[in-house]
Formats: sequence, C-alpha cells, structure tokens
Amino acid sequence: MKRILLAASALALAVSAAASASVPPPPPPPPDGLPESYDGYSTDRLWYAYLYWVRGETATRRQAAFDALRLPGYSDDPEAWRTDLEGPSYEAISWWIPHGTLFAFEEVCPVNAGYGDAEGCLWRYRSARFTTQANDIHAIAYDTFDGAAFAARLREQGIAPDAVDNSFRSDFGLESQVHARLDAMIQTRAVREDECPGVRDGIESLAAISLPLSPYGPPPGAPPPPPPAPPSGDSQTLTIPVGFYPDMDVTVTIESNGAGSMNALLSGLIGPVNACIEAAQD
Repeated sequence: MKRILLAASALALAVSAAASASVPPPPPPPPDGLPESYDGYSTDRLWYAYLYWVRGETATRRQAAFDALRLPGYSDDPEAWRTDLEGPSYEAISWWIPHGTLFAFEEVCPVNAGYGDAEGCLWRYRSARFTTQANDIHAIAYDTFDGAAFAARLREQGIAPDAVDNSFRSDFGLESQVHARLDAMIQTRAVREDECPGVRDGIESLAAISLPLSPYGPPPGAPPPPPPAPPSGDSQTLTIPVGFYPDMDVTVTIESNGAGSMNALLSGLIGPVNACIEAAQD
C-alpha cells in the first residue's frame, strides 16, 4: 500500500513568515425601528446575543458537514468503502464570517477487499466551505430576530435582563431553523481518484517534496520564497502525516496566515483536484 513519502534529505521547501491579518468590520446593528427594550431586556443585547450565536454557528455547521463526509474505519456493508489511512488535512479559520475551508485526503478501501493490505484502495478527497458572504449570514439574523419572543423566552427560563451581558449567547429556540439555512449555504465535495485523477496527482505532488528538518534555515543559494499573499484574516494549518517513518508516528504541521509558500504548497496539493472537479461541471 502506498504511503506519503517525504524525504528529509534535501532542503527544498521554506515556509515564509505569515502575512499580517486584517481586522474584520464590526457586526451590523439591530434592525431599524425597534424599541430600546422588550420587557426590560435591552434590544441591543438581545440582538448581539443572537447575532453572535448565528455567526459562531457558521464554524460549527461547516465542521459538522465536513465530519459527515468522513468514511468510518469499519463497516459490515460489503458494498461500502472505509477509511484505511489518514492523509494530509487542512483547516483555514478566519475572522471573516463565513470564510474558511476544511479539506482532507484519506486512503479508502472497499470493504469487500478485506482488512490488512487490502487491494483496490484509492485516495479520496473531501471538503466543506461556505459559498456565501457575510451579508447572507447576517440576513438570517435579520429575518428571524423577534425581540418580544426572545425576551419572553428568557423570562420563562428565569434569566434576568442584567444577565444578558456582552458575553451572553443564545439561539432563542431557533437552532433547527438557523441550521437549515446555514447548511444550505455550505458546499461539500467528496471524490475518489477513480472519479477525479487529480486527487492522486495532488498526493503525488506532495510526496515528491523534500522537506528540510534543519533548524538553521535554507542553505546558501536556496531560491527565495514566493511573494506573500495579500493580508487576510485566515489562520491556516496544513497537517501532513509522514509515512516515511513506519516505526514512528511523525506528523508535519505547517501554519500560516496567507504566506506565499503555503499558497504554493496548497496549489500543488489541491490544484489538480479543483481542476478535474471544475472540468466535470462544464
């Protein structure tokens, strides 16, 4: 069974310093024309308690959609596929709502091939991200905000008006409704290399990289890192299990905020995947 082999014999990859992150704009204010309070509960406090909950759920629902695509390691369904090997995974988390991406490569095997060096195993790519903008997320809060109903709910729960401070968050009983709208905005992908050869191309691109382990930096004559990407609020983490050491659990973690080297690495890894997915949609 093939594994990701990252030779540590040459100094070829340098991850440049992270770009500075830009500051997101403030959240939008409550709808116009509302009273200052409902039954003693500040309208502003009710609004921000709800709005920040809605915004926070973008990360929660994206993660849930991503996790739902993962194949289990065992199945008694002979027609199913199972995860056999964890490959590289990526997480981009941003201050900007609802920006962010999750993806992972995993080697999966047909259950009917058995366990332990099963034949017919293939690389599989899965991902989850929002295809919408912050205003679309905020529109959910504007459409569903009901100050009177929110205040009544808190009163019934015994939550006093002064308990609704700047850190208070609540779904006000609208969790399922909000989740349904958020989920409709999430784009997920799950594709094997037999459906999209770019999945294996990306893995082979990564496997061909020689990763330096020296703490002294690049040697004389090493090419300069690529130019940094424009500043962003992304916190990027690429995690690579290293199969080069079969007797040790070795993982390489690369963190960045939009550095050019990270973008170049991602381009080689997921560029071929995106290309064949886009070609299939044409």
